[in-house]
This record gives sequence, C-alpha cells and structure tokens, in this order.
Amino acid sequence: MSAAIGAGLIGIFLLNLYQVGGRYLFGVGEIWIPDLTRFLFIWMVFLGAALMHLRKKHLVIDFVQLHMPSPIRRTTEALISAGMLAMAGVLTVVGWRIMEIRMDIPYTGLEIPTGYAYLAVPVAATLMALVSLANLWEWIRGGRQGD
Repeated sequence: MSAAIGAGLIGIFLLNLYQVGGRYLFGVGEIWIPDLTRFLFIWMVFLGAALMHLRKKHLVIDFVQLHMPSPIRRTTEALISAGMLAMAGVLTVVGWRIMEIRMDIPYTGLEIPTGYAYLAVPVAATLMALVSLANLWEWIRGGRQGD
C-alpha cells in the first residue's frame, strides 16, 4: 500500500511539473491534469490514513495510556479499536452513498465520474475496519492467554 501511495505522490509531482513547465515554457496546459492530480490526492490521503491505522501511527495521544497499568491499557486499546471499527462502519456506509451520488458528476477534463475518487472513502474505511477487527481479535486472544 505504501508503494501505491508513493507512486501517487510521484505521479502528482510529475503531472504538476509537466503542467507548470508546459504553461510557462510553451504557453499550453492540459485541462485534465488538475482533475487527475485531485483524484490521486484523494486516494493518497485515504489510503495513507488506512496505512497509518495499520501501523498504529495515526493521531493518538498516548501519554496517559502509557502510564496506566497493563490490564487497563489493554482494555483502553480494545475500546479504541471498537471505536475505530464503529467509525469505519459509518465511513463505509456514508462514503458509499456519496460515491453513488458522485457517479453522475463527471470530471471536466477526464470525462470519468468523480465517484471513482470518492470510492477511496469506503475502500479505506473497509481497510481500517479490517485492521480494527484484527486488533480486537488479538485483544481477545491475548486475554485468553493471560488467564
């Protein structure tokens, strides 16, 4: 997944380099480049959020949690995973609805539906839900092993 995100970043850089260079050097630009860079950016952001959740590097304030006793810390980790699972469920449903609505609205330059960009929301939310389920499974298995 990080390779896809990196490829998207390089793609955005090269597309914008081409667009700016073409405009200033030759006085021409492509109408589809801003649409494609926006599309790539949306996918990068949501896949990046899913990747950070997988690596447990997402925004979290763990100062208090690190100073808790181990059983309480494990319980709060499970509650956080359950909350993330609930949030991912909502994001999946709402993201899918928005994607369906946006399928009727094409990009100006690309002539493809903008819904394909918004498909990134339910895809990333599903990945986050799977990671949260795996974290909860580890918590359940760890609790049984500790008994």
